Amino acid sequence: VGFGFLFGLLFASALVGAYLLGSRNSSGIISTSSSRTTYNNNPSALSHDKYYDDDFVHIDNDDDEQHEQHDAPKYIATQFISFTINTIGGLEEHGECEGRHVDPTNGVCYLGNTGNITEDITHRLAIVKRVLDRIKADAFVETPDIDHTDDVLKIVMMPEFFWRGPNGAYSTSQLMHDNTGKGVLLEVADVIRELVADEFFNDFLFVFGTVIAARSIDDGSSTDGSEPWQQELASAKEVEYFNFASIAKGGPNHKHYYTVTKKYISGADFLSRTTLPNPTDENVHDYAEFDEELAALFATRNTTLITDNVVELDGLRIGVEICLDHRLGVLWSELRKKHHGDELVDVLLITSAGMAIERGPNPIVKGGAVYLSDGEASSAACIRTDNDAKFQPDHVCRGDIGGLKHVPVGGDGYSSFIGLAACWDLEDIDLLKGYYSMYQTQGCAFTLQTYDIDVMDEFAYYPPSIEIYPTVALPENTYD
Repeated sequence: VGFGFLFGLLFASALVGAYLLGSRNSSGIISTSSSRTTYNNNPSALSHDKYYDDDFVHIDNDDDEQHEQHDAPKYIATQFISFTINTIGGLEEHGECEGRHVDPTNGVCYLGNTGNITEDITHRLAIVKRVLDRIKADAFVETPDIDHTDDVLKIVMMPEFFWRGPNGAYSTSQLMHDNTGKGVLLEVADVIRELVADEFFNDFLFVFGTVIAARSIDDGSSTDGSEPWQQELASAKEVEYFNFASIAKGGPNHKHYYTVTKKYISGADFLSRTTLPNPTDENVHDYAEFDEELAALFATRNTTLITDNVVELDGLRIGVEICLDHRLGVLWSELRKKHHGDELVDVLLITSAGMAIERGPNPIVKGGAVYLSDGEASSAACIRTDNDAKFQPDHVCRGDIGGLKHVPVGGDGYSSFIGLAACWDLEDIDLLKGYYSMYQTQGCAFTLQTYDIDVMDEFAYYPPSIEIYPTVALPENTYD
């Protein structure tokens, strides 16, 4: 399905609002200053020289905000690419839950291969491969949608729960270690590392959604070795739950691998059923922390376990939050605790399933960007455009969470949201069958609906999409 014309028209219409936009420059970027925002929807035209010409609009940071000195960044801009797929689960009403436990409150079930966990994870890996192949193919078309210059950091993000499994969570023993000494998750992680080690991905950063895992707490009362979902009516208080995002820099010959864990359990994170219990039904609201054994395992794989939600990479400070942690201000809390709120991040990444940028504080520097990829099949991007002397957590990229969240229509909290530059539907719909819903709303048609353009009735099913945002200049303070 081709939506390029519609998204081009949509983006062009966003440029018309004079109260929102300033003059356009010729370098194919979006940049901000204290008084204006400039848009140019031509990412392939980005020029390093132009970035430092008079065409480039810098941010006036002559204020009371303080920033620590960091290494000069490798990049002068970022571009956000979201793999937007619905990760909520299958729908009983469409026959996707046959033979599976169904949450009676919403008619939703977990999807995946219940008979073979290895096949379950490798099948999801095949979808990741398809996304990477599609991104690479863009470089060879006449007019690419992605900026393939080497001074733009491309950020590819997938939503929360992408790696969930048919039981609501994978077993930590299955994932990390088994009889062969290496669990299937580590094997798949090695394959992904090989895929993104391609020199083509030198200037890409990947957030591969989140992994959901669980294990029974060994208190000496159970010796049968069964997994949490094999214990009928097991109590959530007898289970440890984990939710973590895997992050990797693309390209060869480096050790930029990171893991960020989610702290708080949302009531929507798990279905209510008689196998793996929904922890919030029993007033359990905290994910488990990695113990020494798991932390040591990650260390042996040159993976940095991020405990403060900040990744330092190529001279950039990148914040990462998972869903509810964003609404509860986990990153902002960490920054206040360590830097008294004076040290902010250049970019904030949110992987989620049922969250919005404006529902939580966005502690980004002036001109910084927030990017969100959500498992309810949406994505969003926002730039900080205010001229406040101090960061105001209730102001930056905030607003009424009702209505259209992702359209730059002006008004409080909305003027700094930016629209899509392009959207591609994933053509291999058969890859979804049995693993992700084919009937939950998603795809470019659904995305257009969030922009108040309704073409949903034209489709019998909805494929996931790859959503591409315009190139956004990094803020001037990054170069200090």
